[in-house]
Amino acid sequence: MTYFHPGRKDYNYMKQFILVGGKTSDTWGKDAFSRYVTHLDAGGQADDWMFDTFAFWHNQSPHGGSLYSDINIGTTRTGEGDFFAVPVPNPGNREDWLSVLDWYFAPNVFAHALDEVIDQAEQKLGKRDHKVNLVITIPYPGPLQTQFGEINGQNLNFTTKGQNLEKATRQRLAACVWFVDEVIRRFQRENFRHLNLLGFYWTFETVYRSWDMDDHWLLKELHRELGERDMKFFWIPFWSSYNVHLLDDYQNYYFDCAFLQPNYMFYQNITDVKEAAQAARQRNAGIEMEFYAARNEPAKVKKERLRRFERYLSGGVEFDYMKDSACAWFDGGRAIYRLYGNPDPVEGQIYDKIYRFIKGTYEPAGEEPGVV
Repeated sequence: MTYFHPGRKDYNYMKQFILVGGKTSDTWGKDAFSRYVTHLDAGGQADDWMFDTFAFWHNQSPHGGSLYSDINIGTTRTGEGDFFAVPVPNPGNREDWLSVLDWYFAPNVFAHALDEVIDQAEQKLGKRDHKVNLVITIPYPGPLQTQFGEINGQNLNFTTKGQNLEKATRQRLAACVWFVDEVIRRFQRENFRHLNLLGFYWTFETVYRSWDMDDHWLLKELHRELGERDMKFFWIPFWSSYNVHLLDDYQNYYFDCAFLQPNYMFYQNITDVKEAAQAARQRNAGIEMEFYAARNEPAKVKKERLRRFERYLSGGVEFDYMKDSACAWFDGGRAIYRLYGNPDPVEGQIYDKIYRFIKGTYEPAGEEPGVV
């Protein structure tokens, strides 16, 4: 088996998949996208292309409902002791799901801003060989939602209150399929010049089933529905033996493309990216590159942040995922944006290292944080 290959024609030549969003205060306009769509030189001018696939995601809708699956009511991150995940108490409803789409397709931000930045860049760099890919997150149909709203004449209830698990799961699926069709309809209506709607992203980082919730059946059926619409389905699971097991033959069940998180950036007890790289390569998955803005992440290894990220870069050379694998990128706190022009030269140089990694020219030999 091999990594999930970059540049596949059936994925519109996807190589570098970047997550865009996070908090409802995090609106992306042209300025933000300019540092991701293209590499900027020291004078602020675009001199080459960078990311080719942008996945929009947010944990909460502009109306306040949660679009994610769970919250941690413990005191530590997962795998560090007092971690206790529970379903979100305020799962989004139909209006929440629509409001995030209104946001993504509003003038001057998100999809329109991305399209405009590409248009401006082409005037300087020449026309791209392929359109830039857009991926939209499907909000998580929370199992505590009893009054989602009306879809196809039915008021949906995602819980097992008053109905069995099968009926609850079918209603969760109905909401997801409705959302997918609404995205496709809106995308086609906007008639973007430089964007290709590649597919959809599922944010819950594992696949869960209990007495009152069944994501296994939901995802299998949703995968089929997306395939019928010629849409790809993406997933980025966290590092665990259970999730690695789920990646065995995952493309025949749940998702078309998965990127495995090494989680080396966040946990003291994870000592390298090697195991994740080997597991991904054995299962036709890609790797997620993990980085974050220093002030925004409560990781115990925060002081090791730059050194650990250097290992993601050098691991790409050592374990071949720099060139042989499609890569996803998490940069919590819009970290890559903050790197460009950073007054701290140790931080600032990482921007160019990321660019060289994307281009497949990064060389780790002798490189340490603070050394260009």
